[in-house]
Amino acid sequence: MDFANMTMTQKKMLGGAAACLLFAISLFFPWRGNSVPDGYQGMVPDVSIKGWDLMPSGWLWLLMGLAAAAILLMSALDMEIPVPVPPFATAFYLISVPFVVMMAQFFESTSGLKFGFFIALLAAAAGTVLAFMVGREVEG
Repeated sequence: MDFANMTMTQKKMLGGAAACLLFAISLFFPWRGNSVPDGYQGMVPDVSIKGWDLMPSGWLWLLMGLAAAAILLMSALDMEIPVPVPPFATAFYLISVPFVVMMAQFFESTSGLKFGFFIALLAAAAGTVLAFMVGREVEG
């Protein structure tokens, strides 16, 4: 694969695929937990909840992120997608649903959020924006 000969649209597709893959990986990072104040370490247990456990049906979110990444990657590499669906609209939907749910969780309560949540939120946002941009360019 020669990156020098790729179009900007194909590079956006690869970026969107990488963002969707990062979202899927970030499901296994800690998303929420309590912060123990100084002097209380050992008295209060440090609770950490992974995104896999926090999101409803974690395996579904994992499949959605991986499917969106696969669609964008196959399109960037000019491979034929074996399912008769509009690829970029499908990729946009698959990654935007987790993004919207995460935004709802963010606005519900920001206390106890950990780094994994913000990685997942940024990755889902990037994947959503790039899938939308590519869809507008390619499908008109």
